[in-house]
Amino acid sequence: MKRILIISFLLLILITSVYAKTFKANTNLIINPTEKQTNAVFDKAQPPFLAVYQKNGRTLVLLAAEHGPKSLPAVQYSFNEYHPQVALIEREPKSPIGNCKTNEDGYTAALSAKNNTPLVRIDADYEKQWQYAKKNGFSYEDFQMFWIIKNAEGVAKHENKQPTAKEEIENYKNEVHNPAWGNLFTQESLSEYFKQHYYGYFNSTDFIKLRLDLQSSSPKKWVKKTPFYKMMHAQPDVRSVFMLQNIAAALNEYEIVFCEMGSGHFIDIHKALKKMLGKPHYIKAEQIPPQELWQDCSLEGLQEKTLIKDNDFSF
Repeated sequence: MKRILIISFLLLILITSVYAKTFKANTNLIINPTEKQTNAVFDKAQPPFLAVYQKNGRTLVLLAAEHGPKSLPAVQYSFNEYHPQVALIEREPKSPIGNCKTNEDGYTAALSAKNNTPLVRIDADYEKQWQYAKKNGFSYEDFQMFWIIKNAEGVAKHENKQPTAKEEIENYKNEVHNPAWGNLFTQESLSEYFKQHYYGYFNSTDFIKLRLDLQSSSPKKWVKKTPFYKMMHAQPDVRSVFMLQNIAAALNEYEIVFCEMGSGHFIDIHKALKKMLGKPHYIKAEQIPPQELWQDCSLEGLQEKTLIKDNDFSF
């Protein structure tokens, strides 16, 4: 009898220990942030910044990125100081990883390869993104332009050239388009759609300024009418849902997790992260010491893995 009690007690300890380290993603806490909620986070730190969570022997180092080279020192610092056992990046499956010399997802991938750290893509695939957009009443034209505007901003910012309708349609066709979803824009239909909803000529638009307007925490009246703004604020964002679920899965498997995502996604999920992990410690960009970046970065030897299978993810 005594032996049975001892065994039962040990099993209870084991079960309690396992349960204590089980992290669950409460996607009901993902928010469509108001201006006040956005400012409340940015008052603590401006992107790029790190939010470091620690609970039950687990550490999450999350980079709320400003997409581009300004976020690279925070990635280097995180690998130097925390030595993550797995790295999560905002990148869709099968989509090309960004340039490791200019993009935080690419630099994270390069350091992961260098350190034999598994890399996980935590952005929902385009099929899921399109089905989500369709479910929320958006047209295929809305979906195409949402991607094209984001890509055009990247071209303008990182390649320092003016995006054109012809090039952006080709980019979309090569990376995203599925004929089963609908008709691909022609140059004429794209120009007409853009002029109708974004009040300008595509080939002469300043896409860096446009993206800032569309993502402003204090948007102008015309911005709120755009399909881009409405799609971005559809609740909950399927991409943020998938990111949160991947973070929980990573914490259940690894003790130290590094994750990078745009600061907008961080704001979407920050309440859910607080519920799951408690309050974070913020590290501002200016608090990070100067970092010696890997100038000859490469993805050679990169090992990718999947934490959540398609069948296990729903929205």
